[in-house]
Amino acid sequence: MRVPAATRVTAGVSVAAVTLLLGGCSQTPAERLEEWYGSGGEAQIRKLNEDAGRVNEVSMRTIDVQGPACQDLLAQTAKAEKLDPIPDEAAQRYWKEALGGFRRGAGECADGAAKKDGSQVSRGIAAVQTEGLPKLVSTVSMIKAALAHK
Repeated sequence: MRVPAATRVTAGVSVAAVTLLLGGCSQTPAERLEEWYGSGGEAQIRKLNEDAGRVNEVSMRTIDVQGPACQDLLAQTAKAEKLDPIPDEAAQRYWKEALGGFRRGAGECADGAAKKDGSQVSRGIAAVQTEGLPKLVSTVSMIKAALAHK
């Protein structure tokens, strides 16, 4: 008897889903971390680093350049906050602190730029530099260390 193609695909997907679900339960912490990193975590970290680096680079420029950089970082932070938590407790703690620093700093900077308030913009940029970036570096260091011991 010949099985219709649609039935074969559905059965294949069901077997794959069951295998994935069962396999997910037995993953080691390093495997879960590697999965998080490979399924969007690395890309989000890279983009946050780029956007925060841009805020840092424009810190001595004019508000009309600083404001858009801060708005971009704020938007990227919102995307990163939607990711699943990092499956490493220490890295997740630093990640959450980094995102909080970026959200506060970029938000204050963008708000200050909208009001043409240079001191508020400067405070926001300083928060990105002192609260967000160092915690992002710590997050990456912890992830790399955990993946190296896999």
